[in-house]
Amino acid sequence: MNHLISLLIVLAASCQAWAGGKPIRDSLLVARGDNCMAQYDYYHAMECYAQVADADDATQRKLATCYFLRADYRRCVGLLEQMPDSVLDHDALRQLFYSYKALDDKTTQQRHWGERLLTRFPMDSEVVADMALACNLNDNPEQALRLTQEYEAVDVANILVKRQKADAQFFLKQYAEAAQTYEQLLMLGDSTFSAHYSLGMCYEQLGKDEESDEAEDCLLKAVEHYGKAVQLNDSAKAWPLYHLGAALVKVQRNAEGIHILLMALMRMQPDDAAMFNLHSALADGYYQNEEYYSAIYDWKNCLKYNPQSLASLYNIAQTYELIEDDGVKARQAYVDFLRKAAYVEDPSEKLQEWMRHAEEFTK
Repeated sequence: MNHLISLLIVLAASCQAWAGGKPIRDSLLVARGDNCMAQYDYYHAMECYAQVADADDATQRKLATCYFLRADYRRCVGLLEQMPDSVLDHDALRQLFYSYKALDDKTTQQRHWGERLLTRFPMDSEVVADMALACNLNDNPEQALRLTQEYEAVDVANILVKRQKADAQFFLKQYAEAAQTYEQLLMLGDSTFSAHYSLGMCYEQLGKDEESDEAEDCLLKAVEHYGKAVQLNDSAKAWPLYHLGAALVKVQRNAEGIHILLMALMRMQPDDAAMFNLHSALADGYYQNEEYYSAIYDWKNCLKYNPQSLASLYNIAQTYELIEDDGVKARQAYVDFLRKAAYVEDPSEKLQEWMRHAEEFTK
């Protein structure tokens, strides 16, 4: 009797410690993690799943999802790539694909996982479009066109896929076909800056064939779509303005074209403050590296963008003083510095120090 009671006690303890083949603690951790996921609390869900001592494939996938949603892409792929193919569901394959995309791997692993996903789920249009985008960005428009055409054998109205198809055709210089595809995008409601700008470029290319009866019509269409692109972009970028102006000149709307081209020219001018800062930083680097003539060259470039820069003038003079034996160029540079410094009504202590040094040198 005592032996039977002991056996029953052991069996009861085992039932309490295990549920459904899992330790009770692991089951509770998974349940808590699931509850956190339902509340979009990926941090605490991750903590729960990571503590499961004997995590099965489903729990591992949940942990990988936490990594993915927290942009911890390397840990996500590190976990999922260790799992057998049979347990990688659609979500897991997408996580692998988009993790490698986020890690800027558009040529090897991203394509590898994208191909595996599309073999099983060929109608995942978002992945089709992103696979085609990766191909277009990596100078493989032929592959992008193949992917999009295969998808469009079933669905011809997907905007994401059609965009990449049009871009692939444009990169392949299939301008007539690309124009037709961009027009289809407009009919689908994709009236974006990119669609109009790309369509304008297609028609501009088609309008270059002067012997074609349709050349003038193509140029007029180029003007139309470049104009819409400029409107959508608030005329902020120079290149759409340039293309619009050039197309206007080609259709002999010269006054309008010249006006637009001048606007483009203004936007192509470099930002004076940015260029000054760039050359100033270059000069500092060259000076510290003892490349003194290069430093002088860039400080002189600073003066092109800010002729009143006393610091640039003084640095030029000081560097000439350092490298010259006769001091002729240094003296002239200090004279130029003092001439402009004299107009400063309330010079700082630093400027006064510079002026005293320059006056001492030029005596």
